[in-house]
Amino acid sequence: MPNDTDNQQDSVHLYVSERKKRKPEEVKLQPPLTPMIDVTFQLLLYFLLTSTFRKDEGQIPGTLPATTGQAMEKPLQHKTIKVKIAAMGVFRDQVQYTIGSKSLDDPKELLLLLQRRCKSQGADTPVVIDPGPRARWKYVVNAYNQAVHAKFKNIGFAPSG
Repeated sequence: MPNDTDNQQDSVHLYVSERKKRKPEEVKLQPPLTPMIDVTFQLLLYFLLTSTFRKDEGQIPGTLPATTGQAMEKPLQHKTIKVKIAAMGVFRDQVQYTIGSKSLDDPKELLLLLQRRCKSQGADTPVVIDPGPRARWKYVVNAYNQAVHAKFKNIGFAPSG
């Protein structure tokens, strides 16, 4: 027959604490969305307020000729003015502009020569800028600007190669 001590031992082994009986609560991990939304709107507001809406700078107006292979409808009536640009000096920090047989070192002299040519040949005379292989871009842009200031309407660049 079972005695009381056996019952106590069985009951001791069968005892489960209240803490273990409780089910652990399922924890849902969710990041706080309110601060993320606030930061997103602050960034949006910052970029809207710091951006500038204006016309792009440094755009050179010009069009490339069509490469359809069709012959030109009317022949050129004017003789083309070719401006050759050569880099000079050890560091290519000097330039020489050549138009025909005239060589110029100063952009102001180039402007005066182009203005005289524009008056004598007309504003529709094509001006072709031919930069040398080592010419710096600032000298090419300078020659283009001088041709624009001289009031030429047809300004282009020589093909490379």
